[in-house]
Amino acid sequence: MKKALIFLIIAFLFIPLFVADARGNEVAQLQQEMSALRSQFSEMKMSYETRITQLETKIVDLQKTYSIRAEKPQIAPPVQPQTTSLGRYFQSFNPDVSVIGDFTYHATDSKNTEFRNQFQMRQTELAFSASVDPYARGDFFFHVEQEDGDWHIGLCEGYLTILTFPIDGLQAKAGKFKVEFGKANKLHLHNLPWVDYPNMITNYFGGEGMSEPGVSASYLIPNPWNKYIELTGQVVNNRNGASFAGSSGRDLVYLGHLKTFFDINEESTIEFGSSIVAGSNTESHGKFGKDMTALEGVDLTYKWRPLQKGLYKSLVFQNELLFSQKDRPYLDDGTDIVDGKLINSWGAYSSLEYQFAKRWTAFGRYDFAEFPDYSSRRDNAYSAGLTFAQSEYCFWRIQFKHTDRNYDKDENAVWLQCDFGLGPHRAHQY
Repeated sequence: MKKALIFLIIAFLFIPLFVADARGNEVAQLQQEMSALRSQFSEMKMSYETRITQLETKIVDLQKTYSIRAEKPQIAPPVQPQTTSLGRYFQSFNPDVSVIGDFTYHATDSKNTEFRNQFQMRQTELAFSASVDPYARGDFFFHVEQEDGDWHIGLCEGYLTILTFPIDGLQAKAGKFKVEFGKANKLHLHNLPWVDYPNMITNYFGGEGMSEPGVSASYLIPNPWNKYIELTGQVVNNRNGASFAGSSGRDLVYLGHLKTFFDINEESTIEFGSSIVAGSNTESHGKFGKDMTALEGVDLTYKWRPLQKGLYKSLVFQNELLFSQKDRPYLDDGTDIVDGKLINSWGAYSSLEYQFAKRWTAFGRYDFAEFPDYSSRRDNAYSAGLTFAQSEYCFWRIQFKHTDRNYDKDENAVWLQCDFGLGPHRAHQY
C-alpha cells in the first residue's frame, strides 16, 4: 500500500513535467509551422505586389505612348436618340469640362520681362471634350492670359477628330490644333516637364509653339514587325509669325510627320520621330525655292521604368534637332538689308528627367537655338529644376535657367510654378 502511495505521489509530481515537455514540443512545432506560413505569405505578397507594379507600369507607359483609338463600329442604319432614356439623351449635351491654372513667380535680372520679379497667373486653360457621335469626338481648349494689364481669352485648339474610317488605323482631324512637329511643340504649358518651352520652340514657332487652323490625317502603318509606326500629314494656314508669313498670310503650310515606337526590353522603350514642314513666308503665294520656309526636325526619346519599382523610379531622355531654310530679305548684322538670301539656321535641345521617388522628379535641359531670320544670333541656355507631384491634379516646380546670348545681355532666372486642375483633364501626366 505504501509502495502504491509512493508511486502515485511520484507520478503526480513528474507526469506534469512530461506533459509540459510534450506540450512544449507541440508549441514549438506549431510556432515553426506558423513561421513557415508567414514566410510563404510574405513571398506571395511580394510576388503579387511586384506583379501589380508591373501592370501599373505598363498601363502608365501605354497611356503616355499611345493615343486612344476608338473601336470601329459596326455598319448600321443611323439610330435616332431615344427620348425614353432621359439620362442618356441629356448626357450628350454635357461634355467633360476642366479648368487648369498655371501660377508662377518669375525672378530674373532681365528688364525685358513684363512680370519681372512678380507673381503671375500665367495661364488658365478651359477644356471641353465630348463624343459628337459614335464616329467623332470634339475637343476645345481656351487660354485666358494677361497681356499689357488686360485679360484676354483665346482659342488655343478646337478640332473635330473623326475616329473611324473604312480603312483600319486611319483618323482625321479638322479645326485649329498644334501641328505634329517633334515632341515639345504639341504640348500645352501644363503638360511640359519644365516651366518653359525650349528656346528652339520659341525662336522658330513663337511663345507657345505653332497652332493653326487646318486639316490632318494620321495612319497606323501595318508592318511585318508588328511595331507602332504612324504617318501624319497636315495642311494648315501660313500665319505663324516666327517662321512663316504671320497674320497677313494668305497661303498654306504643308507638314509630314513619321513616328515609331518600340521596346528595347520590358523596362526600356525608344520613340523616334521625323518631321518636315514647308510653306510661303510672305503675304502672297510663295514659289518653289523663293519666299519659302522649310523646316526639318528629328526627335529621339528614351524611357526607362523598372518593373519592380516603376511607381518610384523612372528616367526620360528627350532630344530634338531642327534645321531651317528661309528665303526672304533679312538683316545682316542688324544693319544692312540683303535681298534674296537663303538663311540657314538650326536649333536643338536635350532634356533629362529622373524620378527618384514616387512624387519627386529632378530634371536638366540644354538649349541651343539660332533664329529663322538671323543665323548669326544664337541662344545657349542651361536649366535645372525639381518637380513635386502633390497628386495627379496638382504639382509644384522650381527651375533655374541661365541664358547666354551673343546679341544681348545674358539672363539668369528662377521660376516657381504651381499647376492645379479641376475636372478630368489632368494638370500633368502622373
